[in-house]
Amino acid sequence: MTAVPEEQAGKRPEAREPLLDQCAVCGLCGEPCRYAHTAPGEPARYYCRSDCQPAVPAAELEARVGRAVMERLCTPAGLARMAAAEQLLRRLGHELPEPVPRSAAHAVRQWDLVLDEASRRSAVRESLLSVALSPSRDRPEAVRLFYAWRRPPVRLFDLE
Repeated sequence: MTAVPEEQAGKRPEAREPLLDQCAVCGLCGEPCRYAHTAPGEPARYYCRSDCQPAVPAAELEARVGRAVMERLCTPAGLARMAAAEQLLRRLGHELPEPVPRSAAHAVRQWDLVLDEASRRSAVRESLLSVALSPSRDRPEAVRLFYAWRRPPVRLFDLE
């Protein structure tokens, strides 16, 4: 994973390419969701081409999906293996640009503040087949997400 330059850390620019391109789908009709700026100066949104549900702000949706991806990838066992690998690399004289996450919450913070767009996209594409957006029955403005994962969680830095 590549780190964002220090002066840009904590500042998430608008994505140049949609993070969920080809994996966000409408949970009502099954159509792929499109990414677009609805009006100049307005935040980007994902919307159903069939217009069967309200558009979802892109930043909100991408943050929710990023949290789910990082929580799935950063299991306690995987985090322990990453910490062991980090210690081994340090003993060999290699310093990582960012520390490995110590918890799923730490991994989510790194997603939000440190990981660049390419790293986020890679994590999503490697782990997520699709995410279906479905409005809540009780609150149509709220969107429930249903995930179709590509495979079981990746065992990062498996040293066994």
